[in-house]
Amino acid sequence: MTPFRRSLAIPLKKTVVQRLRNPRFKASPGGHLPWMSDPNRYMPAATRVQWMGGFTQTYAAGLNYQASELYFGSPDYPTNNFLIPFVGFGLTQGGNAPQETVNPNADMLIDEVFFLHPNGTEYPVLFGGNAAAAATAATGIVFGQVTLPADLPRRSIFGVRTVWHGTVGNTYIGGYRIQRHRDEKYWAAGDLASVRALAAADAPSTPDRDPDNFYNTVGNASNSQPLAYGPVQVFAKGWDGRPVPCVVNDSLLERQEIAASADARGNMGVWRRWFDEPDPIWGETMPLIMGVPGAKSQLELAGSGSTIATLRWSLIDTVKNTYNGGLAPWTFVFDQSGRNDNNATASTWANFKFALIDRIKTRYGAGTHVVGLTLWPTMTSTDGGRTLAAYSVATLWNGISGTLKTVNDLIKASTRYAKVMDVFPAFTTDADPSKAPASEMFPLGNVIGHPGNQDGVTTWDTIKMPSGIPRGAQVTFEYQPGLWSSRTILNEVANGDGTSDYKVQEVFATNVQDNATLYGRAMNLDSGSGTTTHVHPLLHTILRTVSRIPQSEKAKFYP
Repeated sequence: MTPFRRSLAIPLKKTVVQRLRNPRFKASPGGHLPWMSDPNRYMPAATRVQWMGGFTQTYAAGLNYQASELYFGSPDYPTNNFLIPFVGFGLTQGGNAPQETVNPNADMLIDEVFFLHPNGTEYPVLFGGNAAAAATAATGIVFGQVTLPADLPRRSIFGVRTVWHGTVGNTYIGGYRIQRHRDEKYWAAGDLASVRALAAADAPSTPDRDPDNFYNTVGNASNSQPLAYGPVQVFAKGWDGRPVPCVVNDSLLERQEIAASADARGNMGVWRRWFDEPDPIWGETMPLIMGVPGAKSQLELAGSGSTIATLRWSLIDTVKNTYNGGLAPWTFVFDQSGRNDNNATASTWANFKFALIDRIKTRYGAGTHVVGLTLWPTMTSTDGGRTLAAYSVATLWNGISGTLKTVNDLIKASTRYAKVMDVFPAFTTDADPSKAPASEMFPLGNVIGHPGNQDGVTTWDTIKMPSGIPRGAQVTFEYQPGLWSSRTILNEVANGDGTSDYKVQEVFATNVQDNATLYGRAMNLDSGSGTTTHVHPLLHTILRTVSRIPQSEKAKFYP
């Protein structure tokens, strides 16, 4: 019997008693299976965590000492002893992802790390008893630990402040785009004392690290919101026995949102939000996310030398073998990957996905419980995804009659999966089940009056619209008859009359007609002008999809 199954393979009578003693969940004919806790087993203990990657950045003069202050949500049970790894390697995003080859040209020199308790107390995170550590460039993994004097309450918001430095002109890695509305910070200065002073004063982020014109923007080292270094995972003791997914995934989990739309616990995207829902029957599930944007099944847990994609798995195995006595820090595998393995031959496409599961089972045991997911379609559009009628779906991506249907049928029939979640219908529309939603499905009323001074030259960054549009959402409006423009919401100031003034990310001089028709944008524009490709859902579609995947699907997480 594989280690992770030992914790769940227990006599029914005993588990029923334990469940009835758990005040969080009531007995129900359709309720979850009983849990057997293992409070000494390190398990994932934080929402929001990110692998480092994307691109390297260069230490500038006067900015080579840096600090990130990031906030995470804890599990739906008390936790105490925390194990917090940091690394010296980064992952590619796109292209040959998830290969771990985005590396600094020198070690990541960690000066100090603090655990920030919600009661305001700061506890030092130590590396073998030392405050400082060095994560070797390209390969290094270091583990920090901290034990609190009392349990951290369930579903707390806690912080981790990481201070690091390097030589001016050298490169470093990061992974976090700070979420300003959650009071996250990113500072930089020329020496350790100055960085400490910024943190002690809770100063605003250093302008160079959080420029307004790049906030909530994905790009490269010169035109993106800067990437901050920090912990790649957070594990803790206290696990109550609920299922814990090890997630292999791509950008349809990790690149749907950037920073401004994160929820109160830092979650972004369909799956992080769905996992973290504390359903009264099935509960919240804290995932161990392994993938990154652009990841391919065929490259995950594979390769050697310059194509290596196994360092993260070695980190997980260190937790398993060194800290958990042979028990994995997860109980089942959740396979969301495969979108980027697309191939005109359905069997080739599906086999890339299946081969990854074979590699996982070779590594962790043939009895590993794996839950598969069907894949979502890609559309092209001639109007930016505004109307359903303007969408087209190529044979490759048609989940009703094309290649994608065959692939999804193969997934649903595969014996490699213990269970399969057919999430294709949750994402698509009833009017045309081959397509995702269009913006017209999210009517928001009308722009109130018009923003700016309407000379078509003076830029504006505030617009009045009906209240309640989610922060981080994109909206599109008919600024002149037959012409449409879009904006991203950064914050809202309610006027008390059903309208709000919204600050927007994009600052242009668009001349907007009075009472312009207003929609919530449904899908991102993922390529070019003219005919556009739509792969990634935006916030309105994300929230719709989360609501359409029943929490009862978590029943499939059990062997």
